[in-house]
Amino acid sequence: MKHKRRTFLGMAGGTAVAAAITGTAVYSATGLFQASAQANQTLDGGSEPLDGVSSPQFTKLTPFKDPLRIPPTLRPGNEALTKVDLVEAQIRLHSQMPATRLWTYMGHFPGPTIEVRRGQRTRIAWKNNLKGTIPVKAVFVAPDGPGPGLLPYNSPGSKGATTRPEVDMLTAWTTVHLHGGHNHALHDGGADLAVTPGSAQLAEYGNDQAATHLFYHDHAMAITALNVQAGLMGHYIIRDEVEDQLALPGGGYEIPLAIQDVNFDTDDQGRLTGQILSKKITPAKPEPGMIPPSLATLSPFTMVNGVVWPYLDVEARAYRFRLVNLSPTRIYRMAVVDEETGKVVRGAMKVLATDLGLLGAPQTIDEALSLSPAERADIVIDFAAFRGKKLKLVNTIPGQTPGTALPDFIIPFPEVMQFRVGARRNETYTVPAKLSPDFKRLTRSDVPEGAVERFVVLTLDKAGMPVIWEMKEVSGEASGEGVVQIALPGGTKTLRRVASIFEDATTFFAASSTWEKWNLINIAPPNVPIYHPLHIHLMDFQVVDRRAIDVSGMDFAAASTTAPITVGDAAPVAPEESGWKDTITVNANTMVTIGGKIAEQTGRVMYHCHLFDHEDEGMMRPLVVMPPAVHYIHGGLMGMSRGDHHAM
Repeated sequence: MKHKRRTFLGMAGGTAVAAAITGTAVYSATGLFQASAQANQTLDGGSEPLDGVSSPQFTKLTPFKDPLRIPPTLRPGNEALTKVDLVEAQIRLHSQMPATRLWTYMGHFPGPTIEVRRGQRTRIAWKNNLKGTIPVKAVFVAPDGPGPGLLPYNSPGSKGATTRPEVDMLTAWTTVHLHGGHNHALHDGGADLAVTPGSAQLAEYGNDQAATHLFYHDHAMAITALNVQAGLMGHYIIRDEVEDQLALPGGGYEIPLAIQDVNFDTDDQGRLTGQILSKKITPAKPEPGMIPPSLATLSPFTMVNGVVWPYLDVEARAYRFRLVNLSPTRIYRMAVVDEETGKVVRGAMKVLATDLGLLGAPQTIDEALSLSPAERADIVIDFAAFRGKKLKLVNTIPGQTPGTALPDFIIPFPEVMQFRVGARRNETYTVPAKLSPDFKRLTRSDVPEGAVERFVVLTLDKAGMPVIWEMKEVSGEASGEGVVQIALPGGTKTLRRVASIFEDATTFFAASSTWEKWNLINIAPPNVPIYHPLHIHLMDFQVVDRRAIDVSGMDFAAASTTAPITVGDAAPVAPEESGWKDTITVNANTMVTIGGKIAEQTGRVMYHCHLFDHEDEGMMRPLVVMPPAVHYIHGGLMGMSRGDHHAM
């Protein structure tokens, strides 16, 4: 089959998300519980499946009809091998649709929440026991209107669409990545290190990190988006003594929430069938044997832990929610709204932690909390003042009334989930004034002077496709394709593109346990609000600077600048991105500078845009981490091969 890389903009439309209910899982008792015995592990949670219809009957879904699903907790034994089977399951995502065929971990969607202690070495055999073809139906559709609000992103069903035969024949090729984990490349779930059915991926996780909320998901080359949409994702929580001493809400009052947008197919009467639908817009009719250019995936419905628009019965007390955005493309900007008054409950959310652990002190969200794909936020909501009320979490954008539908911004349904607060008075709770005693908010001056500095340009190629450019600083008046000049406070730098697609030669080599500073520059044409949440494996970092940039000197047709890009004043950093991160959103025509430390683990890992469509279509590059002494020797040998005998 011929492949034609997409040549349209990967835009993401609008911005901005106990009683356990598990899915109707199809897995063997021996596959699950023998593994538990061998690994000395526990698997807690799980109850009756979600009831509902057995055949398509509804063309619309009722919000807040079904209870939130809380995945069971899997606690692997220390160093003993834990076997996690990847199996097919029938799981109901809304009671007004038939159960959905999914690929899952251990028959659960999301997969079991894996819980470990800091420093506990965990070994998992991710066994691919999947059979048949992928349960996702993938189609292309042509635009049916002039603006994004009229595009068929917002409609369920595949009527009039062109099917994708290359997806119809796709069988399971899987690799599990523990996102944010410090793991040697051998165990990192490399995109090109996947296994076929019948084989297992063996991984060892050292868990040498402060308490945090990570997540695991499939990371297979070119099909990550499809495999995650098929159900391959789950929560992963590391705990430690520092967190224990804070007495944060725990047990049934601590709940992980995976937020995803989703679409479904319909039958010939427009009734929802429950089948997952990957629906992309293409500006041209697909040609036989070719993958056409397309827009990224945005879908009308929102799932939380695999239930569309669920509700959660809560007591009138404080709860801790561990949020992660696992959508292919959509940013969620979430606000808490009082259903009775329709008004935002300002200050309802207090942020305890970002991607990689606790802040120094809690941060209060005034109106809304934003999460791009792969970003996490650990929050507390105290329901004590809302006895007998119903609150809802909604998706919105700045300047619009939270809780209203915004079809012109590709938010046809704002609902995320509902909280039903009990009437009984409960104990009061105060969030600790101090959280992590070791946390420090980094500035530019905190990044060591000798830190390696890198420049990465996120832009569009000549055909309009989002790409990553790895840049090298050069001297003189360089010009030509792939050359970008940028005027920084310390002077104008000239940067030359040295790599772009994943298959280009590796140019980024790093020494483990050392500091680095990366300048991430998103250059986009006028009126193209394209954003990129960039994820760097094996690097913990903080935002040390964010600025708007003037890109009027960029010639997109020539793929170079005709005049230097200039930078504006520093922009504020939101509370939910003010801590340690592994993923950072770089908005159109901004430059984000991050400073952080490479982990002590080593090997060939990756950095990439975490919009799954962008990642699959080429916005991913290798990063090779070596022990410092090896890195030094390697640099000298590479210098010799280039004829630079003074490189060491």
